[in-house]
Amino acid sequence: MTRRPRFAGFVLAAALGVWFGPGCSVAEGSGSVSGVLDVTDCWSGAFNLQPNFFAAIPSATGGVESGVNEAESPSDALQLRIQNGGDFESFSDGLAILIDDAGEVRGDPLPGGQPRASLLNQNLVVSLPVGVNVSGVPITAVANPGIVHATLYLQKTCRTQNVALYALSEVTVNPDGTCNRPDGGDPMLNCGSAATLPNTDGGPIEPAVPGQGADAGSSAAASTAPTRTSWINFQSLFDGNPDEPDAQQRLTEATFEFFLADPREICPGGLGPPPRCRGDLKGNFKFYFERGQPAQPFP
Repeated sequence: MTRRPRFAGFVLAAALGVWFGPGCSVAEGSGSVSGVLDVTDCWSGAFNLQPNFFAAIPSATGGVESGVNEAESPSDALQLRIQNGGDFESFSDGLAILIDDAGEVRGDPLPGGQPRASLLNQNLVVSLPVGVNVSGVPITAVANPGIVHATLYLQKTCRTQNVALYALSEVTVNPDGTCNRPDGGDPMLNCGSAATLPNTDGGPIEPAVPGQGADAGSSAAASTAPTRTSWINFQSLFDGNPDEPDAQQRLTEATFEFFLADPREICPGGLGPPPRCRGDLKGNFKFYFERGQPAQPFP
């Protein structure tokens, strides 16, 4: 069964949008985000976010400024922000993580009482949201689209441009498996033809795990160059109730590895290999939801 598009009004330019409204969590926590980035005219090499600001917000307190059609958004969506410093997103570096259905990850029963298997302690694919519109790349139906999405924003580091990279379900990496910029510059991707050779390098994600999905434009066949898949593993996830008295139900804890890319580099028409990897970030975070003042107020 195909999951209905939840973000029909979601366009690429709005993916970083404003997520945080009244009643959000502005909590102390712990975590790490480090790896390598290759951002043109901004950053090339080792990167360490050094996060010290952790926030969470249930969808009920979100706003239309994010570019998300609230009528299409599930009531149990959850948004996380892992950031260096507590300033506005537009002046900060951080990770924005959107979970379409926190109840599905937690294994909470459906509204009718039907049980669901928990996806905690499983590697879930992190992909572009359903309905993201990338110019020149057709949006294709996916039977089981990913339910977790992540964006790295670098508004503090890359002040001269609006920089955001997105975790994709498939990116092309260097022959040695890294995302470093080669000495000769960016390698050419052979767009215009489907890939022909299988990828034998493997990866951290095992197939057929619920919540997995492919990004729009990813080749159905594997690339001649090695590819990698973004994933996240939640050991615990906030239940989305701002008045939750149980501390364990307010806990969010996860480990991840995000392979980042610019979706505008997806081959036109979706032919050819996945887009070139622009970053490989590994990390973890752990914090408790604490109801407080908005993390990012608006007029």
